Amino acid sequence: MNLVNDGTYLAGNSSIKFTGNQNSTISGTSMPVFGIIEMAKTSNAKVLLGRNIGVGSSINFISGLLDLNNNNILLEPAAYLSGESETNRITGVGGFVEITQNMNAPASVNAGNLGATITSTADLGNVTVRRGHSVQSGTGLTTSINRYFDIQPTNNSNLNATLRLKYFDAELNGQNESILVIRQSNDNGSNWNNLSQTSRSANANYVEKTGIGSLALQTLANDVAPTAPVTGLVFNAVRKKPIEVQLTWTTATETNMNGFEVQRRLDNEADFIAMTFVNTIAPGGNSLLPLSYSYTDANAYTGISYYRLKIVDQGNNISYSEIKSVSGKGKKNLNLITLTDGGDESATAKVQSQASQASSKKITVGPNPNNGNFWFSVNGIDKETVATLYTIDGKQISQFRVLNLQQQKVGGVRTGIYLLKVPGFETQKIIVNGGGNATPQIIQVTNSLKN
Repeated sequence: MNLVNDGTYLAGNSSIKFTGNQNSTISGTSMPVFGIIEMAKTSNAKVLLGRNIGVGSSINFISGLLDLNNNNILLEPAAYLSGESETNRITGVGGFVEITQNMNAPASVNAGNLGATITSTADLGNVTVRRGHSVQSGTGLTTSINRYFDIQPTNNSNLNATLRLKYFDAELNGQNESILVIRQSNDNGSNWNNLSQTSRSANANYVEKTGIGSLALQTLANDVAPTAPVTGLVFNAVRKKPIEVQLTWTTATETNMNGFEVQRRLDNEADFIAMTFVNTIAPGGNSLLPLSYSYTDANAYTGISYYRLKIVDQGNNISYSEIKSVSGKGKKNLNLITLTDGGDESATAKVQSQASQASSKKITVGPNPNNGNFWFSVNGIDKETVATLYTIDGKQISQFRVLNLQQQKVGGVRTGIYLLKVPGFETQKIIVNGGGNATPQIIQVTNSLKN
């Protein structure tokens, strides 16, 4: 049967035993804190969490699976898991099981028996160990096993720690356990470092690493570097017309590619803005032959425009092309800067210095986000100027003739993200939620404007 807790459940040292050959759920409006949970399901039946639960003593696995089902199990400091095996264990994508214990010079401490064993001569203070079962990915990591540990000590430096991570064969997710290593992320999974391994055992299902300075988000994955999604990338930007910049790029090979996000930053803007996304033309994202791409940016800016490509593969791993610069109308193409991501510091400083020189001129939009009806004004123009509204992929929607500090009303814009551009000003991003179905209209608000 199911267990539903809508009140105050005082477990004490009591035991709740789940039996039978059908799935059961734990749910209700209040979080129960169990003393002991015994899992004794048969015929591949499981217990599914419908809410977070607490456990004061233990979860004993006799048979069956306990599915997190996007919920969490919070173990009290002395609680633990008992009897987990390939067929009887905690599972489920989403959610986690977590425990916090004090660790002063821990010697082979496996908090809660979650499977992360820590040894260190340092005083780590209170250490929170969280175990989840979702696949990890990011820059430096294409995929992982179906298990991760997020370990957060209060004191987390100069640990010289030994970390052993356990796993089940059912969690391998296609990884070759004979070449598993520990991967660590210090920024919540965006970037991953290969810590390698000191010892591992495919029979005992563990990977161990000594001499770790700090603990963070860890998982296990094969000891191979992710394949570069693109090789031989050549990227160019050239102003062909006063109102257009031609971007072209070629690739020698592509592997598991998704596409290229074209990004632009004007010299009076603080950061790059996405202009469009160009899908790969490689069949299935893979090609061993040279491929060519092009994109024409509607750009009449008279200053310097900077362009780069954001390279996205099918695992949502991200890298960037070099940066190309293009001058404005009537000026020679400068191509002053060619940077790789994380490249030359002096050149990077030059870009940042140019961005910091933006004047107090600005475009004001209100409200933003909005429902498709908004107004904007331009501060810092000395004559009637054209403002242009584009979709996020660079398609022109409407143009508006505006005077300094004049409020221009816009209505009936469809749901989406738009870019409002005025020559010489920082591009404004406008977010429309629940917009209408009409094309934005030019609304006359002063007698000095013409239709």
